[in-house]
Amino acid sequence: MTGLVLLHGWGCGPEIWRHLASAFGPAPVVVLDAGYFGPRRMLQPDLLPDSLPGTLPENADGWVGVGYSLGFARLLEMGAAWRGLVGVSGFLRFCRQPDTAGGAMAGASPEVLDAMLQRLDSAPEEVLARFHKRCGLRNEICQKPAAEGLARLRRDLLDLRGLDLRDAELRQGPARTLLIHAQDDRIAPPDLAREAQAQLPGSRLELLDTGGHALPVTRSQDCLRLIMGFLHDLG
Repeated sequence: MTGLVLLHGWGCGPEIWRHLASAFGPAPVVVLDAGYFGPRRMLQPDLLPDSLPGTLPENADGWVGVGYSLGFARLLEMGAAWRGLVGVSGFLRFCRQPDTAGGAMAGASPEVLDAMLQRLDSAPEEVLARFHKRCGLRNEICQKPAAEGLARLRRDLLDLRGLDLRDAELRQGPARTLLIHAQDDRIAPPDLAREAQAQLPGSRLELLDTGGHALPVTRSQDCLRLIMGFLHDLG
């Protein structure tokens, strides 16, 4: 049976999958952790200095990576032999960048990330609480990261600022990709999902009317339905 590898996004942890991780029946599920609030658990090739590389168990039917927000880009960067990929509120780039006509493309303002970086060391709980609220995680308990987790949050926020995987040479995607996004996403506008669909051959985009940037929590049943359908289509 095809297995699933779940990776959360910036500013949260594996608890973002609490409504989904146990909902796939007998399918094997591996939940990764970027190490913001606890021990880091990632996969090879993960060459960051503090990484503790691991490997997936043997599975004859292969693995599908399911990445939330930045987690989707991280799974693409791993270059693993994914049988398929699912991006929940995912993107190939995050910040606004000039297009060829000289205008501004959709995305977050780099200045917003700069302000978050400036406040992160002195008031991490405040920065995270405001970010969670904008995502739509209004009832979440904002944990305080330890020193190692704070360093990882800072490093990954810097990575988000310059992230751009639109160049096919910078990513190794599978033949099939499902993108799930919300029309009212205030963190990653749906135009970023449309851009990713255009850049990823064999991808399909499912746009939900509401849910913000917290679909694994706010629209968990719809995510489960779409992911199960994607697994079924993979055979």
